[in-house]
Amino acid sequence: MRTKLLFSLVIGPWSLVIPPSGHAQSFILRNGAVVPADAVEIRDNALVATAAGGQVERRVPLTEVVRLDFPPPPEFDGAEAELLAGRSAEALALVEPLVRRFAPFATLPGSPYAQAASLRLRALLASPDTEAAKLAANDLIRIAPTPAAKSLGTLALAELEVRAGRPEIAEILIDEVSKDSSPEAQARAWILRAELASRRADHEAAAEAYLRVQAFYGTLEDLMPRVLLGAGLALRAYGDKAMSERLLGELMDGYPSTPQAVVARRELGF
Repeated sequence: MRTKLLFSLVIGPWSLVIPPSGHAQSFILRNGAVVPADAVEIRDNALVATAAGGQVERRVPLTEVVRLDFPPPPEFDGAEAELLAGRSAEALALVEPLVRRFAPFATLPGSPYAQAASLRLRALLASPDTEAAKLAANDLIRIAPTPAAKSLGTLALAELEVRAGRPEIAEILIDEVSKDSSPEAQARAWILRAELASRRADHEAAAEAYLRVQAFYGTLEDLMPRVLLGAGLALRAYGDKAMSERLLGELMDGYPSTPQAVVARRELGF
């Protein structure tokens, strides 16, 4: 009854509804009314409230929603942990439903869509499904409302070009975001520069690029296993065995459960 009353107040006289304290997620309508997310379902391009018997009570077109008031879903932290552990399928299972849920609100203030889509893209990049990763990257570039999210999509396309052995295209894409203000985009661009250098056997340049990420973007924990492994291997190929072993040891100590730590242990003979 309380849900029915709240939603009737919203769409009947279009008056402002302040949800009770238990509501942590809300849709803000064009007239300023607040609709608690757990009072409705999204169906047929509308917010729909139904009575206990299933009869449709009220509908508000999604075009009337102008802002979302949603705290970050807990699935985001879960997906980050799965990605760090190298479990891309589990991460994808957590964020894929959120991408679909928030897609109708992708460009609205407060929408978690860009973060959900970025996590989905990272999961797909860590999977064997290259085509799905490419589609997800293009979706992020096309739909995401923030320059930072678009840059991550562009860098994902660059990474796919690196893997495909097309360095010239990869470098063009990397240069497109070279002046991006997002620390994550800058860090990922330098990682790709390092990997390009490694592929052309310029191990000194590769090590310098990886170490630049460690020095300037070390707070981006999800990137550090990749950076430490790349730097350690580049330095070993360059001939600096002591520094290589120190970085690989740092990787094993700091991120022991990651796939990169497995490679480091193998390289060091453990």
